Amino acid sequence: MKKSVALFCLSALAALVPALVLAAAPVPYLPVPKGAAVILNTGSTNALGYRIVVQSSGVAEYVAGNTRAKARVSAAVANKFFADMRAGARLSQMPIMQCMKSASFGTSTFVWWRGQRSGDLECAADARGKALASDVSAIAQALKIETHAKRMLPTNEPRRPLTEPSR
Repeated sequence: MKKSVALFCLSALAALVPALVLAAAPVPYLPVPKGAAVILNTGSTNALGYRIVVQSSGVAEYVAGNTRAKARVSAAVANKFFADMRAGARLSQMPIMQCMKSASFGTSTFVWWRGQRSGDLECAADARGKALASDVSAIAQALKIETHAKRMLPTNEPRRPLTEPSR
């Protein structure tokens, strides 16, 4: 009896390990200067997550995959982002709706600022949340953050040119 229970537990663990390997890796933390905002995209099994610390001056530091860098976003982008965060209610009170996401491709994006955290901006329910989501996207694009995981071909995989279509 004990052997069969142990074998069952071992087989259950063996089935769980591949799922754990495919899960999104946690995105490392970064130092946050006073007054800066933090943007976190959780990533998924098929996309890398990222964390961006951005200051109102446009100075930014980010980590995405194996890349950690300091950069600058334009003053216009930074000003709009901080203005949209200041507008209206606190970040934690921003309305978020339920939204369906793919198990493989679904990510979540949050903003932290002044001790408040937004809900998942990918499920924003009002204009303010959608504006913040747009700002986050603009910041990630300005920093040229690549979120799609690179797929490596197996070594020793024969590479042949594509055939021409027959006429």
